[in-house]
This record gives sequence, C-alpha cells and structure tokens, in this order.
Amino acid sequence: MNAFELRVKNAPGFRVDASNLLPAVLASTAPHDIPRIVLQGAGETCALGDCFDIAWTQSDAPSLTIEGDARWLDRIGANMTEGTLTVHGHAGDHAGIKMLGGELRIHGDAGAYAACEMQGGRLTIHGNAGDFAAGALPGDMEGMTGGTLTIHGNAGARLADRMRRGTVLLAGDAGDFTASRLVAGTVCIGGKVGAHLGYGMRRGTVFLTSPPSRLPPTFTEGGHGFDTFWLLFTRMLAKEIAPFSQLAGKIVPRRYAGDLAVDGRGELLIANS
Repeated sequence: MNAFELRVKNAPGFRVDASNLLPAVLASTAPHDIPRIVLQGAGETCALGDCFDIAWTQSDAPSLTIEGDARWLDRIGANMTEGTLTVHGHAGDHAGIKMLGGELRIHGDAGAYAACEMQGGRLTIHGNAGDFAAGALPGDMEGMTGGTLTIHGNAGARLADRMRRGTVLLAGDAGDFTASRLVAGTVCIGGKVGAHLGYGMRRGTVFLTSPPSRLPPTFTEGGHGFDTFWLLFTRMLAKEIAPFSQLAGKIVPRRYAGDLAVDGRGELLIANS
C-alpha cells in the first residue's frame, strides 16, 4: 500500500473538484497512473500531474498529504471513508463534505461548507472555517449527522445549521446564526458568537465559555443536577482543544432551554455568566 504526497506545482486558474483524491482510492491505483488522473473543474479539466509534483512511499495504511496553498481545491475529503488526509496549507470549499470515516486534517484555513452533511470521521481545521461549517447544503434538511469537527480558529455564519448529530468544537469566534435550526448534537464555542444564537433550535446542546452579548429572548433559564455530567464533559473538552482546559473542575454553568418559539427542548450552557 502506498502513501502519497502531492506538492502544489501550478494552480490551474479555475476551481477544481478534489473529491476523487482520497487515500483509499489512490492506494488502489498504480503509481504510474496517478499523474494521469483527471481533475474536473467548471467546464474545464486538468491532469493531476500538471498541478502537483507527486511522490509516494510504502505504508501500512492509506494516506495522502497535500502540500501548499490549495484554496482552489474544493471538496477535499468528500465522502471519505478511511485513511488519513492531511493538507499543509489552505483548502477550498466543501472540505470533508459528507465524510463517513477516516481523518482529515487541514493546517490552514478552509472555505465555506466545511464538514457539510458530515456523517462520521474526524475533521480538524487548524485555521479558520467559512460559513455553513457542519451545516446543510441549500435545500437540504439535515446538516452534520455524525463525527467530530474541530476548528482551532474562527468560524463564519450559520455554524452547525440544521445539525442533527455529532460534535463541533470551536476555539475561536462564531458568526451570526450559530446553531440555527439545530436538531441534535453538541456545539462548543470558546470565543464570542454573533447575533441570533440558536435561532429555531429544537434540541441538542450549545456550550459557551462566555455569555453572548444578548441572550435570545426565546430561551428561559432553568435546570439543575448535572454536576457529574459537567465534570466528565469538561474533561473531554480539555483533551480535545486548548481553550476548554481551564474549565475542568470549575463552577457548573447556567442552563437555558429553548428555542421556545419552536420545540424548545434544546439547551444552552453558559460558563462564567
């Protein structure tokens, strides 16, 4: 089995669909055929060997590394089921879309719709993420339904929109309509949030390390007796991402229920409020 490294050589001048650049797919392809893989753009195509310098070594597990600024490369890790895919640089839109398994690591920024409709696996973004991370495609009813998305920077608007299952961990700030129309799952935010937090939230949990500038009027305070849950929860967060390490063993947060304009069974946990 081969581990592949693609180093950006020439940007093609148009956006490219990278959904066929998966560790397991490349591992099952003969090395001499790799440079001839066709990458599809919007009405244009290019060969993999025209855009990247390609190297490979023997490996026990399928893996792929992309080196360089690849923000023109969309759908990195789309429908991924196994293996490890690492990007040392920026990535385009739809990174990890409908991901099922494996691990995708982006050591840079990701565009819009990162982890969109993700079903499993782990996606880690060490920079910032654009709008609709862990959300749903336009017209679809479900966003993220499984797996773990970790963002070490900031996120744009509509983070976890229509999310149904899974875990989202954000170290920095989130934009407007965070956790809007949330159905289930857990969203943890280490920084500030924009306007309309939890708009249309039905169920699920949103945790904030600091209070929002304005608490949604359709959330009501209440609920006690989750001290044990809080201890275990903060220990888990401390292992995952640095901003949450300070919370372990601290005071139990305030709990709010909402959005009362809809189902009203979601919970908003706010530390230090």
